[in-house]
Amino acid sequence: MTKVYLTLAATIAAASASPALASAVAPAAAPAPKAAAQAPKQLTRAGLTKNLDDTFKAIDTNGDGTLSQAEISAAEMKVLQNRASMARQRLEAEFTKLDTNKDGNLSKAEFMAAAPAGPTTAPNGAPALAQLDKNKDGKVSLDEYRAPQLAVFDKLDTNKDGTISQAERQAAARKK
Repeated sequence: MTKVYLTLAATIAAASASPALASAVAPAAAPAPKAAAQAPKQLTRAGLTKNLDDTFKAIDTNGDGTLSQAEISAAEMKVLQNRASMARQRLEAEFTKLDTNKDGNLSKAEFMAAAPAGPTTAPNGAPALAQLDKNKDGKVSLDEYRAPQLAVFDKLDTNKDGTISQAERQAAARKK
């Protein structure tokens, strides 16, 4: 019995955390505008609860208020099929991009043309060290490493609640 509850909890947790499961089993929604789709949303407890409830309802295909093994298996199958389809689409697009002569085959030259070139010179850490090493001891401490990014975060967190909301992100973007 405990195993069933653990499986159920894991499935629900995966459903709430997995965009693939949500898109595979959740009711279709209108596509979000491109800019809104890219901007991360602030997660609230109410939002998480709604997402869990919507996903549960979508998985509960017979509407009895419980998830059976068959319903969970079906939802997992939809996720796996969706992931496989998306992977195939990405691979097809990548193949088409690499097949520069459009003959349906990749030559070694076409394949290697897409390979990243290695660095031609060794990196020089001196400028970063000079910028981060505030006490000029020739080393960067954890506090020195954190300081610049935490300062940016603190500047963006205008209401000082420890969270950068969507509104704060948008306000910062407008300032740029």
